[in-house]
Amino acid sequence: MLRNVLVALRNARGISDVTVVSGDRSASRIAHSHGATFLWEGRRRGLNKAMKLAIAKLEQGPTGAAMIIHADLPLLTSHDVDSFVTRSQDCHIAIVPCKNGTGTNALLLRPPNAIPPVFGKESCKMHLSLAKKTGFRWKVLRIRGIQFDIDNPGDLRQFMRHNGRNRRFRFLMRTEQFN
Repeated sequence: MLRNVLVALRNARGISDVTVVSGDRSASRIAHSHGATFLWEGRRRGLNKAMKLAIAKLEQGPTGAAMIIHADLPLLTSHDVDSFVTRSQDCHIAIVPCKNGTGTNALLLRPPNAIPPVFGKESCKMHLSLAKKTGFRWKVLRIRGIQFDIDNPGDLRQFMRHNGRNRRFRFLMRTEQFN
């Protein structure tokens, strides 16, 4: 799924640079093979600390925005990414919740430190609460390719039931868990 997300980001018109942040050094090979940079988070810090590290690195450069998008989005396309960028142009903070509306699957921040990342249980509500407190313009967007994530075996079964025989489907079917 990371490869799929990287292809979607690379082919999106509104994305200039992509960085993969991970505590797993083997992800660097995948990142580099898709034209992305790799930021090793060091010892596994957890998602929020890793995102804060990445945002701190961004703040050292010329960027005016950060998009955090998870790697477990098997339906993500470059069209979804472009839609997210286009539909959020008039705001500082844009949030795309997960399929059940509780988590956050994508977060766009202008500036990158507009709010701290608070991913985890009920993160959509927490990101929204933080956005409202900033005085910045914000919005919540619904984009299917960003909202559908894989968190558990039920999500995998749903994905396989509705998404035919594409390359990701074939990969999932090769794993022993689903044979």
